[in-house]
Amino acid sequence: MNHYLLFRFVSPTLAEWCADGRCDQGAHQDLRALAPGRRSILIVPGEAVLLTHATLPQRNKATWLKALPYALEDGLAGEVEDLHFAVGLPRHGQATVAVLDRIVLENWLAQCAEAGVVPDAVIPDYLLVPYEANAWSLLLEENRAVVRIGQGGGFACERDNLTSLLDLALRETQDQAPDTWRVWGEPDPELHVVKPIDRQQEAVDPMQVFAAGLANGLELDLLQGAYSRQAQLGRWLRPWRLAAGLAVAWLGLQVVVQVTEQWRLTQERGRLKVEMAQVYRSAVPGAQRIVNPKAQLENRLRELQGGPARGETTFLELLQRGGRLLAEFPQVRVRGLRYNNQQLDFDLTGDSLETLEQLRQKLTEQADLETEMRTSKREDRIESLLSLRKRNT
Repeated sequence: MNHYLLFRFVSPTLAEWCADGRCDQGAHQDLRALAPGRRSILIVPGEAVLLTHATLPQRNKATWLKALPYALEDGLAGEVEDLHFAVGLPRHGQATVAVLDRIVLENWLAQCAEAGVVPDAVIPDYLLVPYEANAWSLLLEENRAVVRIGQGGGFACERDNLTSLLDLALRETQDQAPDTWRVWGEPDPELHVVKPIDRQQEAVDPMQVFAAGLANGLELDLLQGAYSRQAQLGRWLRPWRLAAGLAVAWLGLQVVVQVTEQWRLTQERGRLKVEMAQVYRSAVPGAQRIVNPKAQLENRLRELQGGPARGETTFLELLQRGGRLLAEFPQVRVRGLRYNNQQLDFDLTGDSLETLEQLRQKLTEQADLETEMRTSKREDRIESLLSLRKRNT
């Protein structure tokens, strides 16, 4: 495994870990910075996890998994409803089953949450002691022992109880007695059952031993059923469902607003296009086909500029001057144009008398133009006739 964080809690404040082979210890919260980008594996004390075995059925395995807790009920101390069951990889028609108290597992997961780590797997420590065929493996810590029996078995206990528990394990597995004992740490003299010994290390860092057994230690992950990563993610997301629903509703509202605004702008564009066509017909009497009024009017003006008469020059100049002024007042709309005897009349309509008065005042600033503006109010419309003429100099 290239990128992993293997860790365990050894006290309410102290944690030990190996991150990509580098082992260290520190506060629980130090794990938060190590977890991103790595597969996080929590090691839990084997004393809290009972291993047993069950025969796999040939069919209906889903039903078998549901019935499994009740099939093992007679050999368990607690109530089935209070226990969590995890099934390991099947081997020779048998499956290893781990049993532990739900509250104990939930407490471990709560410790992880406080440390800022979400474990990808939870493994009993005895399944992380390195495995070797035809050998049993012992990791001897200061006050406890961790024993791996074959590929899918093991236990953990206080060192004072190790000899008696090994005797019991040997009697239960007479046909699978080990040829060799692999031992990490210094065994007690009274450990007479451990012969011959294949000594690994006397002074040992348990986390390095667990890291060495990681390749063959992931056969039985306790995070199954209601505690699987998918179920944990669902529980984590549940409080955010309302917020997510509100966010989706807000986004939907924004889409509606955008679509409505786009429709309004399209309608406005169509209205302006009709008005531009009306202005073009007023400016170019006799026009038959109007496709693009703005472009057509520009082309018409260029044609007039190509050989302008004195009246045409005056018309274009007045049209340009008047159009520039009217562009500053978008509330004022042009309904028609009339040009006669070097005078250009704009037929206007506005939204208020104040706007048209502002336009009139702006016109008085044009020293080289004679301007006249007559305004009237008809029902709900305000109309005005603006006349422009070049001032004689």
